[in-house]
Amino acid sequence: MSFHRPNARVYFITVKTDCRVDDAIHRHLPNLKSPESIIDSGGVWKGSERLYSKSALLKCGDSIKIYESPTQGYVYHFSRESIIQETEDWVIVMKEPLITIGMDRSNMYFNLMAGLNNYYGHTNMAQGVQPITRLDYRVSGLSLFSKHKKAERRLFMQMQQGRIKKRYFAIVSDTEPIHQRCQIKNRLLFKSKAIQSNDGKLSKTRFILHRSNTDGVHVYHAITKTGRRHQVRAHAKQSIGALVNDDLYGAIHNNRHATIGLIASHIQFYWNGKWIKISMPRKWETQALQWLKMGAG
Repeated sequence: MSFHRPNARVYFITVKTDCRVDDAIHRHLPNLKSPESIIDSGGVWKGSERLYSKSALLKCGDSIKIYESPTQGYVYHFSRESIIQETEDWVIVMKEPLITIGMDRSNMYFNLMAGLNNYYGHTNMAQGVQPITRLDYRVSGLSLFSKHKKAERRLFMQMQQGRIKKRYFAIVSDTEPIHQRCQIKNRLLFKSKAIQSNDGKLSKTRFILHRSNTDGVHVYHAITKTGRRHQVRAHAKQSIGALVNDDLYGAIHNNRHATIGLIASHIQFYWNGKWIKISMPRKWETQALQWLKMGAG
């Protein structure tokens, strides 16, 4: 894993004659490395359409966007040891930081969903394993995937009903913990970041100190009663302090690929007449904290 990956480069081309996609890229970007890998990985877009084929035809005046990513041409290789629990219907896996759960704009294949589908032998990702719970690129922890369409529909319905619950480890760094436990309740509105606003949606988070390390790092349980975007990050800043490496809500730094001190540690959902409660094994908790240390900004 690289903790300091450069950002994808983005290029724009407007063709002046009818041509194929690969011809346009070779003509306008002759120094671009491996354009075929970029096309094969899904890094070329025409508007909101991803162009999968190098022989796709462009008409005079068409514009395309090309993403050149460090992971272009690579497939994420999922490891069996990352499976926490699975049935014929669903699987819960450990997501490492600095990888997306689903395909991004630059690469269809270097993500957790593609790695799982490749592991299970699915060639059509649309019909294979699908992510139910999502985590940001810089966040690690437990993630739930469905294994078939019927399970996907049932689990998404639970998501819409708020019946899939997640808990997190929230990691802050200070000399002394601000609180042993606290609860914050307010309304959050998301505009590039979560802000407190009367126009926002009701948001509730409870923080309970899990343990304090000798290096001044404090690990809290973050128990969410609602599921707003960036809720834990915003509420941490407002109560226990900004999460480690959270440059959006804490100290600004130049490393956009630093692992954030947020770990999805527990998942709970209802399946076949009973509640399923999954907790992160201690070895993965230790590993997640090590990733955080390695990715310090």
